[in-house]
Amino acid sequence: MTERRVNRPLTNESKYPYIVELAVTGGALGVALSRRIIDFHKARQIQLRHGCCTILKQEGKTRYRWCFSDLKTAQSFIEQFGGTIKQK
Repeated sequence: MTERRVNRPLTNESKYPYIVELAVTGGALGVALSRRIIDFHKARQIQLRHGCCTILKQEGKTRYRWCFSDLKTAQSFIEQFGGTIKQK
């Protein structure tokens, strides 16, 4: 694995400070939800960006993180999919 790939999530969180964390029971997003999240990004013509520790396992749930450059887009994501903002 290249150094660039290892540091990408950290770079994403530095450049895109609005981090949405979504907790999922069962450990996986599922195909339908994953497609909806990809479509959300495509519709807004923004690249899908994961944050550090894309998957955090706590309290029996898996937490996935996405990074956004602006609060409005992060809030729109939460309205559609749930989650909470973890602003740095």
